[in-house]
Amino acid sequence: MKKLLLALFCAAIFSTTANADAGLGGVEWGEVPPDSVSPWKLELRGSLNGSQASYRNWEQGGVNTVAVSAATNFNALYRSERWGYNLDIALLYGQAKLDDDFRKTDDEIRIRNTGRYFLNDERWSIVASVNFDSQFDRGFDNNREFVISRFMSPAYLTETLGISFKPVSYFNIDFGAAAKQTIVLEDGLAGVRGGEPITYRARYGLDEDQSVRNELGFSLLLQFDKELFENVRYVSTLETFTNANRNPDRSDFRFHNELIGRINNFMNTTLRFTMLYNDDISDKLQLRQTLSVGVSFRLI
Repeated sequence: MKKLLLALFCAAIFSTTANADAGLGGVEWGEVPPDSVSPWKLELRGSLNGSQASYRNWEQGGVNTVAVSAATNFNALYRSERWGYNLDIALLYGQAKLDDDFRKTDDEIRIRNTGRYFLNDERWSIVASVNFDSQFDRGFDNNREFVISRFMSPAYLTETLGISFKPVSYFNIDFGAAAKQTIVLEDGLAGVRGGEPITYRARYGLDEDQSVRNELGFSLLLQFDKELFENVRYVSTLETFTNANRNPDRSDFRFHNELIGRINNFMNTTLRFTMLYNDDISDKLQLRQTLSVGVSFRLI
């Protein structure tokens, strides 16, 4: 519970210190006018980031490193009278070469499907969503002895039906009843835990005869997307799932933050910070931080 409260507190700080300016993150529900030729608005963005370091006769030591990551985001928005639909697909993959060793640095597949029915006060809407999360490539343990994750091992599917409140253009809250499926298709060995071999299914909280574990509970989503200063944008998302049969202090959550500084029309620098907690995998808070410089472009 302390970990969840910490993430909620951080999200609340950023949401309450902002003013009423419009955010810059993708398309907005209100951007499709009623008399538009098409009720759809599409957007496709991509980015390529990298870093490099090389050493020769360097007395202080160092490891030759090349790191590259690529990301793409597709957003489709539909709005017709009181009905709205949003599809968001975010793909991220990165590799680093340390001397002759290649290691994965980023690997995400995130798909968000959201349908809405807007009420008389359009700040409020009834929302239904189906979300999917997985990865492209194999993931290794720290010693690179075992493959501990693969495509669809694990994967997460979450369905939610609830209510949404968007008081300003850059901040919204979704809350509702939810079902969550943890999917693990691989059934082989996935490392060692406590000195004993562990399978993929046991590593991600499933029984050995299960490939899918179902949970019922509640979900909360907080989204913030705003230009804080000129050419500096902050994007934050907090997603939680609470199993109805467990104590709230065992809630799963993902708190993701991006601070994006635009250098010119094509180049930017991005600081990403993610906090993740899922006690089916680990009772420790998982943290990830990356700083990158690269190019971004809009295709649609």
